Amino acid sequence: MKVVVADYEFPNLNPDKEALKDLAGLELVDAKCTNEDELIAACADTDGLLNQYNYITPRVIDSMKKCKVISTYGIGVDKINVEAATKKGIYVCNSPEYNEYEVCDHTIMLILALSRQMVQLDRAIHNGVYGVMKIDNRLYRPYGQTVGFVGFGRIAKQIAEKLKMFGMKSICYDPFQSAEQCAAAGAEKMELDDVMKQADFVSINVSLTDKTRHMIGAHEIGLMKPTAYIVNCGRGAIIDESAMVKALQEKRIYGAALDTFEVEPIKPGHPLLALDNVITTPHSAWNTQESMYSMQYVAARQVALVLQGQKPVHCVNYDAVQEVLKG
Repeated sequence: MKVVVADYEFPNLNPDKEALKDLAGLELVDAKCTNEDELIAACADTDGLLNQYNYITPRVIDSMKKCKVISTYGIGVDKINVEAATKKGIYVCNSPEYNEYEVCDHTIMLILALSRQMVQLDRAIHNGVYGVMKIDNRLYRPYGQTVGFVGFGRIAKQIAEKLKMFGMKSICYDPFQSAEQCAAAGAEKMELDDVMKQADFVSINVSLTDKTRHMIGAHEIGLMKPTAYIVNCGRGAIIDESAMVKALQEKRIYGAALDTFEVEPIKPGHPLLALDNVITTPHSAWNTQESMYSMQYVAARQVALVLQGQKPVHCVNYDAVQEVLKG
């Protein structure tokens, strides 16, 4: 069995090797691909593919002669053309539970850092400016403030639960959750416009799809309180970045804390990096030693399951592929 690792930024592939060790005659290829042509050359005869940052396009998928499964390191499958893979009978898998606590904790850290203007105060001291009254924004205690979740899945529910310790209220927009389900997890379900109007912190917690791309645009941002913040540990393209930059530059919202961006890595000189009301981290919300091991192991385990003729645990197109294979 041949399994290609298209790319990765981990220290090693030991967790992958552990997950794949029972595959007979395993050939694990560290391909280090950086573009479509390199992917096509590396994956022509692979049985399975592991991928982190490359875009697995229809052209790449069409070139694969016998691939049965593509698994991504992480939750989002937006870099894989799922439709093309499905048509070819290829399972698309992910590792959704690798960050059991990390993204939740990172989001809360950013909310508190914004609330206390932690980064701005640190920058002021480094620039020789001392005193809490020297920063632009007034500080408001987290107690009694409202966090509005755009998407209310597993991670958002974890955040809402932990925010109770700070006396913060949760509201949410999620068309896939009932009002009862949201209430059971501690949030009041609302329409998106109402969440944007009422939230002191807007937390982005939806997956990136064609329908969710730019779902937070100029209209939605325009509904926000002038003292409200945006926090994004989801996907950068959920937000219309240009509209957000304009609102931040014009001080129509208080600020933002962003772990993800429309184009990654964010380029030096990007307007967001010139703003003193923005906190940025480099898509690192997921990253701990524990989550890194889990991400690799779980993604590779899905490949092993498929190649051993078993049902993968985490597959976004299992039923659709089953129909293709039957027909």
